[in-house]
Amino acid sequence: MRLHARAQLTMRSFSVAAAIALVLMIGLVLPALAAPRHQPAVAAADLAPTIDLSITNYAFQPGTLTVFPGTTVRWTNHDNVSHDVTSNPTDPVAPLQSPTLGQGATYSYTFTQPGDYHYFCSIHPFMLGEIQVVGAMNFPATGFSVDGPFLAYWQSHGLDFGDPGVSYQESLALFGYPISDKRMETLEDDKQYLVQYFERARLEYHPESADPQYQVLLGQFGRRIHPADPAAQQQPGAMYFQETGHNLSGTFQQYWQQNGGLPIFGFPITEPFQEQLSDGHTYTVQYFERARFELHPENQPPYNVELGQFGRQVLEGH
Repeated sequence: MRLHARAQLTMRSFSVAAAIALVLMIGLVLPALAAPRHQPAVAAADLAPTIDLSITNYAFQPGTLTVFPGTTVRWTNHDNVSHDVTSNPTDPVAPLQSPTLGQGATYSYTFTQPGDYHYFCSIHPFMLGEIQVVGAMNFPATGFSVDGPFLAYWQSHGLDFGDPGVSYQESLALFGYPISDKRMETLEDDKQYLVQYFERARLEYHPESADPQYQVLLGQFGRRIHPADPAAQQQPGAMYFQETGHNLSGTFQQYWQQNGGLPIFGFPITEPFQEQLSDGHTYTVQYFERARFELHPENQPPYNVELGQFGRQVLEGH
């Protein structure tokens, strides 16, 4: 009897322990399955990205590259003659000094400090290159900072307020403040990219692009918030885009053309229509692949067209 009772107690204890283990396992597995597609914010140095730079046809390609601190640049010689990567002797900040690189050989360097790094090939001195390592800008309004290619892109793009160059105010009007740290996120092509969210945009880092001007791209939030409407008939006097079958005219056309056009906003994916926005008022709006234009006739130009805060909407939807 005692042995039977002890066996029952042992089995009961085992069952309780197994149940606890099962609960703990479920507690670990379910959050992982339900985890969002994006990863926690990470520091630039922790990402340790590597960008490949080609030596082809007696030229560094791209000749100028903008990166953030912590980035490793890897040069590969594709020519059938030897080259090297050498610091410009007049530029004390540049510590680059590779061995002679035969065809297929590589040289890597990790840039940790902001600055402009000028270099050349000592064998062929006409071959010049530059690496721009951009530091950080802090935004106390939201408590986030922006650095590297994202900062370079933020500073070099903005709405046209008539200032010479691009001002802080113009960049702020186009993108808004940063509302997240940099993070790795799986995008629509099921690949992971470094991204950062702003009030009106998501900047995506695509180092695989050989052209530096396309290494930072804007997320196509317009399509995500408002799927493309069916194609419309071409309207007299309007710009008509066969790619999406929609027109662009009037104030919205002027705004689109003056403030970056296709690379910034993408194609129109709707015609203008009336929509009630989050403030409870109804406005004339038009959706584009990466933006929503809102007409605010109560404001004087150029403030009579505003952009929807898609960055906040998408980020809060994760």
